[in-house]
Amino acid sequence: MKPTDDVQTEDKAGVNELRDSVTDPAVEMTPKKSFIDRAIPWVIVTVVFFLIGAATVYFTLYQKQTLELKTVQAELSESTNNLTAVGAKLDALIDEHNNVLADLAAAQTSIEEKNAALAKAEQNSVIYKFQADVNAARVALLKLDPASSRQALNFVMADLAALEKTEIDANALSGFKARIEEANANLETDPQKALGALDTLYSNLLLLVNNL
Repeated sequence: MKPTDDVQTEDKAGVNELRDSVTDPAVEMTPKKSFIDRAIPWVIVTVVFFLIGAATVYFTLYQKQTLELKTVQAELSESTNNLTAVGAKLDALIDEHNNVLADLAAAQTSIEEKNAALAKAEQNSVIYKFQADVNAARVALLKLDPASSRQALNFVMADLAALEKTEIDANALSGFKARIEEANANLETDPQKALGALDTLYSNLLLLVNNL
């Protein structure tokens, strides 16, 4: 074979190989997935789990808060009932206290009235004794017994002192002491004048009793 033939043969073989490489398609290239395409399923799974977890937490907290709210409402209701009961007891105590004060005021009024009545009775007792002793001095003087009359006048002076210690107005006793002293000074020297002083004193006592 000629060298030229060998070259031609080789050229033909190369052309055929080139043709085959062009006309015979190679295995088709599968396009690679991008990062986003690969990440989307994981993102979806993550979101789903997140939502499930959030829902679980939400309902758990919601149930807990609902239970706590019911507990607080029950405690509040109990506190309100207790407050109402305490208010009722307080009102009852206030009413009882007011009743006690009213009873105390009534008792105080009664005591004051009784004290006033007692003081009045004691005052009248002193006045009646005063009158009796003045009459005793008058009778003794009429019997011309100046010694007994003087003794009676000593009781009269004591009666006047006792009467002055009562709640009687001092002006109501004006002149009483002067009449007693006048009678005592004239028992022996001028019995008639002494008797007149005692009569005046007795009349003043009657007037005093009528004005009380």
